[in-house]
Amino acid sequence: MTPKEQYLSFCRQTEEVPLFLQPWWLDAVTQPDGKQWDVLLACGKHGRPEAALPFLYGNKWGMRYAMTPQLTQYTGVWIKDAEGESMSERLSREKRLQNELLQQLKALRLSFFEVRCSPKYTNWLPFYWAGYSQETHYTYRIEDLSDMQQVFDHFDYAKQKQIHKAQEAGLTVDYSMTADELYDLQCLQLAGRGTKDVLSRALVRSAVDTSRARGQGMIARARDAAGETHAAVFAVWNEQSAWELVSAIHPAHRSSGASTLVVWEAMKRVSRTTRAWDFEGSMIEGVENSFRQYGAVPTPYFQLSRYSKPIALWKAWKK
Repeated sequence: MTPKEQYLSFCRQTEEVPLFLQPWWLDAVTQPDGKQWDVLLACGKHGRPEAALPFLYGNKWGMRYAMTPQLTQYTGVWIKDAEGESMSERLSREKRLQNELLQQLKALRLSFFEVRCSPKYTNWLPFYWAGYSQETHYTYRIEDLSDMQQVFDHFDYAKQKQIHKAQEAGLTVDYSMTADELYDLQCLQLAGRGTKDVLSRALVRSAVDTSRARGQGMIARARDAAGETHAAVFAVWNEQSAWELVSAIHPAHRSSGASTLVVWEAMKRVSRTTRAWDFEGSMIEGVENSFRQYGAVPTPYFQLSRYSKPIALWKAWKK
């Protein structure tokens, strides 16, 4: 049995593996563009996986690479929790498991390795000792959706005002938007900025349709009385959290308050089934400012990387 086959079997038997590391999600965000994913495993005493490192895997211009797929907040290192461990025992186990993963990574002879890790992953020392680099990035999270009135009360006044403005203008939110309509709206927004979407239509369609079919994805859309779409947001979730993956605003309606309204209504909808809302993060100052106004908390996560010398020089030159 290959590590990937073993991982597929393991994920069918447990609910511990996070959403973005689930095989169904990895299939959804790689196969539409003709890409593939693989996984490295480290097992415990009984031969069951206790640590995993899934990634998008490929070969371009003769250089092997491993990275986090598009539309995926993180893959990175996942380590199974163990009950009753002391801190010393936990750190020793994490070191052993990560060293096993690192030995397998070394055997891949990668030219490019770059993965984002879950905020829950905090001990990257084994990767540091092995010569890998780390950058700290930030996402913004609302950790408790159990009292939505309290969540609203923690919004900045500007966000509350935008919601009231959109409601008074008669904007309503529905959940029937198709993946193609979302993609077209995103392209329209980016065209107004003079850029193009880095996501493919097939990828967005796959992620939306697959997560919807599992009851773990939705598109919230705000429309006016004439039926014109002002803004939309695509989110996925499990029992622990929801993640906002795509947001799009019609260039002609940027000041209607619709973009805040759809986030608010989407939060309320998923609050019935999940605990937290994750804005998926951005290091762009203007975007951070918007997330902060929702009362969300900056939450650090690690990006681990290692590059061959030619790629390291190229990246340094690009800066």
